[in-house]
Amino acid sequence: MEKLVFLLGNTILNMGLFGSSNETKCKKCGTVLSDPERLKKHQEIAHNKKKEKCRACGTEFDSSEDLRKHRKNCK
Repeated sequence: MEKLVFLLGNTILNMGLFGSSNETKCKKCGTVLSDPERLKKHQEIAHNKKKEKCRACGTEFDSSEDLRKHRKNCK
């Protein structure tokens, strides 16, 4: 069986044996992820060398999402 793959922006449309699925591809390294939120997290961790820092306690995080989760419990 053949698989048809279409590229639209940075979204890959994959037409395979089981219908279609949308995957998102990183423009910097080509990593394919299942959705835009995973792509955002990947890009922050893999390609953003800047750490996110909690203003209250000084703890550093690889992504803004991790910092946001931390802030809910930081005192």
